[in-house]
Amino acid sequence: MTIAPDKPSSSLIWFRLSIAGGATLLIGMGLGRFSYSPLIPALIEARQLSAWQAGAIGASNFVGYLVGALLAPSIKMRWGEAKAMRISLLVALISLFACALPWGFEWLIFWRGLLGAIVGVMMIYCLAIATRYAPPGKLGAATGIVYTGVGFGILLSGSLIPWLLKFGIAIAWAGIGAVGIMAFLLALWGWSVLGDQNSTGLSPQPPHPKIQWNYTVLGLISTRVFFSIGLIPHTIYWVDFLVRGLGNQIEFGGMHWMLFGLGAIGGTYLWGRLADRLGFRAGLVLAFGTVASGILLPVLNSANWALVVSSIVVGAQPGLTAIMSGRFHQLMGSDGMAAVWRMSALISTILQAIFAYGYVAIFDFTGSYLPIFIVGGASMAIGAIIALTLRNPARGIK
Repeated sequence: MTIAPDKPSSSLIWFRLSIAGGATLLIGMGLGRFSYSPLIPALIEARQLSAWQAGAIGASNFVGYLVGALLAPSIKMRWGEAKAMRISLLVALISLFACALPWGFEWLIFWRGLLGAIVGVMMIYCLAIATRYAPPGKLGAATGIVYTGVGFGILLSGSLIPWLLKFGIAIAWAGIGAVGIMAFLLALWGWSVLGDQNSTGLSPQPPHPKIQWNYTVLGLISTRVFFSIGLIPHTIYWVDFLVRGLGNQIEFGGMHWMLFGLGAIGGTYLWGRLADRLGFRAGLVLAFGTVASGILLPVLNSANWALVVSSIVVGAQPGLTAIMSGRFHQLMGSDGMAAVWRMSALISTILQAIFAYGYVAIFDFTGSYLPIFIVGGASMAIGAIIALTLRNPARGIK
């Protein structure tokens, strides 16, 4: 790849692309997905949405994610990775501002679903590009910078939305869009180092080996499925539970969403360090068990300390994803991981979209948040049990 004189030296390209990936996920995931949760109580109390409609809109983001993940390869073939990122950024920014228009349930569910589809594309290629250019010894730093964008988006949502809601729901939506503009410009600066090439700049890669289905493969895929299902309750209902369920002010929910974001920022690093010390098998089991406890804790105790622990612990779930990817690599090897990881992504995304609406149905039927958290915590606990049983005797790995 030829770098123009006014662009950074090759030793810093990975850093610039990692910042671009983090800014991109800040818009798409941090603001696009996670800014909706602290707005749910206000949307329901203002009678812009019913409780069922609010949940259905949250679930539409997961359905959109599935669509985006399926379309991502075609988008890459048509425009290339760099252009696909720029187009995704623009569509995501437009979607954020479109949500500010009070045109009802159908309008919001379309734009929230479109945001989900954009995130499906972003998540695949942000990490792929950043890790491709990361030099030896910088892989962990590159992925950490990219994932940090999600945490900062959640943190900004939790801190800004309660204050902006004092001026109205439309202003809150627009304020999130304004934050998105700054991240949009930063991301464009980062992606510009790639130019407009439609290729990755690398020689064609051989096809991934065919998956050899066995217990280890099924177990690895199952852990990712149960993780995806277990994460839904806090993603959609946590702030609504804190505000409408427990009778607190929206500022209280915003504070906990900030804690959720802080957990996301620190989670990848801290869980990764723990896995380095204990091993990826023990680290994955412990991470699953800890997040399961964080989800179930409000069912047993709604004291302030328990709510704080739940926000931080469940917020740190990106670290669980990082350990999971390491365990995939450990058990499948470099050649086998990609195919199994992609298959797990497809299956878990499909089931996550289905279960998202299942959670909405449970809440609509029971009128209670507790069954939702019980199902979510149980899903994470099952993931821990499966992770404990996984090993690959053929590779000599326990």
